[in-house]
Amino acid sequence: MSLPARCQALPRATSPFLLQTRNVSSSPYGRTHVWKRRAPKLPNPVPGKYPQLVIRSDGSSFTHWTTSPRSQIRLTRDVTNNPVYNTASWVSGTGMEEDQVLTGRVGRFYSREE
Repeated sequence: MSLPARCQALPRATSPFLLQTRNVSSSPYGRTHVWKRRAPKLPNPVPGKYPQLVIRSDGSSFTHWTTSPRSQIRLTRDVTNNPVYNTASWVSGTGMEEDQVLTGRVGRFYSREE
């Protein structure tokens, strides 16, 4: 009975035992100073950068570079019409209340009552 070709012993020169590294070191320092040979590591991927046109609610626009592939963004709320950035209404105290009356749940309630 003969063994298949893949199960037969390899010739001595190409034996896998001669190609492997030793598990036991004869060095007094052990194997801590011996570096393992590893495959080269691939660099981290670099995301692409795209120009993007940002159009504010007042019509002004600017271009900046981003990783988003969208070429244009139209803002409805920005620094020109947001009450947080409008400090003049904070001083008078009426701007925030007027904005709340016109928008949100309170604004919907008032619009039903009128």
